[in-house]
Amino acid sequence: MTATMAESPAASPVTTTAKMSFPSSISLGSCIGGVPIKLHLSFFLLLLIEFISSIRLAADYPLYMLFVVVLYGPVLLLTILVHEFGHVFATKRQGGEVGGVVLWPLGGFALCGPTESLSGELKVALAGPLTHIPQMFFWWMIYLLVKYEFDMTGNATGIWPSFSIFLKTMSTGPAGFFQVLAGEAVWLNIILCGFNLCIPAYPLDGGRVFAAALILKLKVEPLKAAFVTAMTAMAISTTMVVYAIVRLFTGGASFSLYLGLVGLYVFYESFELNSAVKRNDLKNHPIFGGTCYQSGGANSASSSSDGGDLTMAEVSAPADIPAEEGVMA
Repeated sequence: MTATMAESPAASPVTTTAKMSFPSSISLGSCIGGVPIKLHLSFFLLLLIEFISSIRLAADYPLYMLFVVVLYGPVLLLTILVHEFGHVFATKRQGGEVGGVVLWPLGGFALCGPTESLSGELKVALAGPLTHIPQMFFWWMIYLLVKYEFDMTGNATGIWPSFSIFLKTMSTGPAGFFQVLAGEAVWLNIILCGFNLCIPAYPLDGGRVFAAALILKLKVEPLKAAFVTAMTAMAISTTMVVYAIVRLFTGGASFSLYLGLVGLYVFYESFELNSAVKRNDLKNHPIFGGTCYQSGGANSASSSSDGGDLTMAEVSAPADIPAEEGVMA
């Protein structure tokens, strides 16, 4: 997801650093030119949900609990970090400032600004999801390497990883365990990329691209573009919540809870956007209050490093991993 916090144009980019003050977060140091990285304690929410769900299989498949910890712990953490770094690099290339990166349950926030051209806004929004393509190929290479070792044991598998978790394969030993892990990491990146690029729901990255494209490409005036973006996001988020409720009563309770939380968050943000449209007051809105949106794309040919727009770039929901052999993710 992507959200943007617009400040006063007179604000200094230095003030973005102050936005990194999160009382319930852990500092992970800094990277990319001193950009601070923080891990919000609530990041472990999904891990906790999946871990509790995996307890029922601990007796028959003890390695499944380890699998859940690794996939929703370090693998997801690194995946989100790379995604956020994509936003950070793109923002810096557009002449913007980066206040830091915060990781939390719905993915991550890259606190960036300013980007005063809509073309720059599109590039920043696209940069995060596109990092999942090389990440996907990286995990696929690992899958193929481990697959060769696994096939030598007489358990031949396909060249492309299955979308399902095979508990028996995972339990055969290190080769089987890492083959399943790498395969699920491949699908994790595919779904995160598609989720962020193909769902035009604010504040997802796709919603940010959708809003900018309405103004820049279709020449829709900002107020109408905001209304269309809000209505689209509300419809999509409602569908997400309904689907989560159905899944909750038909199996897959762990992911359903997480999907429902994401849907509620998207609905809340899009509802706030629609409220701003009704008040005809977009100047203080996170996305549409930015100079590039208020100008209707007039500044899209160039990007300025002046001003104080603060971009909170990207939150991504993890993948739904259906499972065979008795596991429903």
